[in-house]
Amino acid sequence: MMLKTKRFGLPYDPRKEKKQKKKLTKHIIIILCLIVLIVSTSSLLFSITIRNYVSCMAINESVDSTWISSLASYWGGIIGGIISGIFSFLGVFFTIKYYRESDEQKEKASIQPFLQVTIATDINPKRGFSLGEETDKMNQTMKLPVIIRNTGNGFTTTLVIHTGFNFGGFSYNKVITVGESENLFFMINPNNLEKGINFSIQYIDAMRNEYVQEYTIKNDHKQIGIECGYPEFLEQR
Repeated sequence: MMLKTKRFGLPYDPRKEKKQKKKLTKHIIIILCLIVLIVSTSSLLFSITIRNYVSCMAINESVDSTWISSLASYWGGIIGGIISGIFSFLGVFFTIKYYRESDEQKEKASIQPFLQVTIATDINPKRGFSLGEETDKMNQTMKLPVIIRNTGNGFTTTLVIHTGFNFGGFSYNKVITVGESENLFFMINPNNLEKGINFSIQYIDAMRNEYVQEYTIKNDHKQIGIECGYPEFLEQR
């Protein structure tokens, strides 16, 4: 069963959100380039029009040629200044944007948790959740104890475990410091292990950055294992 993360009852895909932001930035750049092209073309046509129109009204060729050139150069300088100003604005804007995003990424990485989920054999957790396709036959389910260990750079507060059975997931509020762990169990149908059983954990870090991390339980070469995904940033609360 493929898991779809939902927030506030609506589907949420962090990768899709990033693609939309990149697409919006690309459209803004294209629009600004079109504005520069239109202004440049307009300034050139305006300068040519002034020269041709005023030259038809010229009386003294030597005198008129001087002020005609000055008038055309005057407007050309104004329009050229607008174009150079737009390019300067773009350069400063994207430079600030790059360094701001770079600083944000470094700050997030310095305190970002990473929840590693592994299968345990010598524990008996008291709390658990059902995963995979639901079944009414108890003999078709098995109890799988797991350990959730924080191997990241900062503590985390877990919020929700997404199992795919409801819109917002199940509440699971735990504070897990670096190096510490929590025990849990999942009720699964072994018949679903070949194609994989998915779940995800939603949590926040010390700066209230919210993440969701996906996992897949699979039976690979007759041995059950858990594949841990990388945390996907959702938003800052």
